[in-house]
Amino acid sequence: MAVGGPVEAVLDVPTPDARTRSIWLTQLVLGASVVTINVVVLALQPQLFARWTYLASAFALLAITIVTLAVPWSRLPSWAPLAVIFADTLAIGVMATNTEARFSFFWVFPVMWVGMHFSPRALAAVLATVGAVLLVDASLVPGNASVLRVFMILLSLTFIGITAHIALRRTRALRRLLRRQANRLTATLARRSDQERRTNEILNGVDTGIARLSHDGRILTVNDAYSRLYGLDPLDPLVPPRSVEYTAMRGMPVPASERPLARAARGETFTDARVWLFTAEGEWRALSVTAKRLRAYRDEEPSTLLLVHDVTAITHAQRERERLTAMASHELKHPLTVMIGNAELALELDDPAPRTRQRLEAILRASERMLEMTESMLVGSRNGFDRRDDFADVDLRQLVLESVASFRPTATTHDVRIDLELDEPLPVIADGFRLRQVVDNLVSNAIKYTPRDGEVRIVGCRTEAGVSLSVADTGIGISPDDLPRIMTPYFRTAEAKEKAGGTGLGLGITHQIVQAHGGTLSIDSRPGVGTTVSVHLPCEPSDTIRTTVQEPA
Repeated sequence: MAVGGPVEAVLDVPTPDARTRSIWLTQLVLGASVVTINVVVLALQPQLFARWTYLASAFALLAITIVTLAVPWSRLPSWAPLAVIFADTLAIGVMATNTEARFSFFWVFPVMWVGMHFSPRALAAVLATVGAVLLVDASLVPGNASVLRVFMILLSLTFIGITAHIALRRTRALRRLLRRQANRLTATLARRSDQERRTNEILNGVDTGIARLSHDGRILTVNDAYSRLYGLDPLDPLVPPRSVEYTAMRGMPVPASERPLARAARGETFTDARVWLFTAEGEWRALSVTAKRLRAYRDEEPSTLLLVHDVTAITHAQRERERLTAMASHELKHPLTVMIGNAELALELDDPAPRTRQRLEAILRASERMLEMTESMLVGSRNGFDRRDDFADVDLRQLVLESVASFRPTATTHDVRIDLELDEPLPVIADGFRLRQVVDNLVSNAIKYTPRDGEVRIVGCRTEAGVSLSVADTGIGISPDDLPRIMTPYFRTAEAKEKAGGTGLGLGITHQIVQAHGGTLSIDSRPGVGTTVSVHLPCEPSDTIRTTVQEPA
């Protein structure tokens, strides 16, 4: 028992279902009409209340309405309301009997009710009941007028009942059709939602960045990978990205109008556009961007799809592979050249025994084949290295002496004299392996393109800024027209092609290595006179210098 306040009784009234509400509404309309008419009759013809039949039928209709509102129709079978319809029909018949007022119009209510909600048999039964009542009334007042009245009322009520029945059937059929269509649309919408959800899950699960743009350049949607790469807000992709695109790693920013997104927004299509992205986390990413058109389907507008692939690992791996291939193939040339020179020298000067000659010739042929293989490897690879190697204290003079010692047999074979002017150490802080590559390339080229009885003069000295090394020969020289392109990858002059084999990569690599060390390389040449290559290196390269050899175009 609750203490400290009044006890409130809560009456739980169940909500009527649609069928019960329809029965109530139909009967209430009839009851309200009867009450309204009786008020008018009381004012205009109160003498009608003196007839017990009229008064009884009016009270009967009101009683039927009250009972209808009290019956639990949801618990009764579907045909149960027919009892109310027939009771209304009989009560209206008694009200309309032997009166001049046309109360028979009230039969429209039960006829429409049965016509709209029940079978044609029930409608026929109600019309038969009305007809029986009219015949009884006509028998009380015989005459042609009474017969005509019976005919007109039955004909009108039959037309109203059939029309109501047909209209309701059509309404029900349309309702069923609309319900089926609604179910189909609901199922289609559910499938479409599931497909869209699965598509979004798939797009967000891939590592490729995807952005879809409208025909006027608006961003329609982006996936998670694109948002992560460009530092976008997933809830608002229109906010400017936090990542910046560059033309190269640590290069210049890409102009806003030339960025892949801006180009795609203008309607351009392209494939494998390479950019470097500096992310909001401070990482460099190599991107391959492709833009393609999407066709319009039905009411959809055409759009553009932007695909962004992160190829950083592939780019680094490819450059490292190319770097190693270029290094191995190019560096193998020098020991092979030494082997070939010594073998040729031994065959010409030592006059070996026949068996020894065969072995030297076999070594010479194998070395020449290997030299061709290394040159083909060098041509097939795109040389490059993209990181700064470890620098150390290096004596350039010692590197030159070792390089000349390895190439002297080759020079002797070709009757080329090598003169050295290296009176003092040449200390630099550099990559010794790379500088040896520079010296080997310069000495090898000087010997290769110098005719017999020629001379190669190598001079090294210290300068105020660092060290200087020049390699001069009395070779075929380079024409003024070819000199500007001599460092272009794979470029070789016509005279060089006739004089000796090669790939045209060595001098370009040499130039890039010298630049990577903060030095300069210059060439002075005259056709038929000779060529002088001068290299100037600082004692210590700047921290901002990066060891980078660009890939040949």
